[in-house]
Amino acid sequence: MAEHPSPEEAARALRDVDHRRDQALGALHGARWVDVMFALVVFLYLASTDFLPGAAGWKGLVLAGLVLAYVLVLRTRRGATWLGHSVRVDKSAIRPRVALGVGLVFVVVCVAAAVAVALLHVRIPYGNTILGAVLAIAPIGFGRHLRRGLAALIRRSRAGGASNGHA
Repeated sequence: MAEHPSPEEAARALRDVDHRRDQALGALHGARWVDVMFALVVFLYLASTDFLPGAAGWKGLVLAGLVLAYVLVLRTRRGATWLGHSVRVDKSAIRPRVALGVGLVFVVVCVAAAVAVALLHVRIPYGNTILGAVLAIAPIGFGRHLRRGLAALIRRSRAGGASNGHA
């Protein structure tokens, strides 16, 4: 092989790299059963407030244990594959400006929700159960769409604003 490739070989190599990255981003998905289990945990956590008021002392510890176990399993190659994450997103593929924007939106939504809860002292019967059901529907119905959106966001961020690689 020559030390300096021809322009055609270099262009073909770059197209192959982009094609492989797109394939990896296309494989960015989780197992459906993980979405269902996550939804079930969220629903049970919130519904336990309405139906098991005595569980308030230990339900946070159970949730923390489940989250810790999930994160630890996800950190291993075999565990990530078992959970349906055969590839990982390269965090350097996301522009810092995009990550900052997403983080700010998340903070604004959380602050708005906290302010709404603090200002509205309305007690809805079985409100936590209703909220748990609504929040459980989100990952079941939209989990795959959210992950595809993340992959599209990474593609656009990497391509400089356009999904086809042209600015």
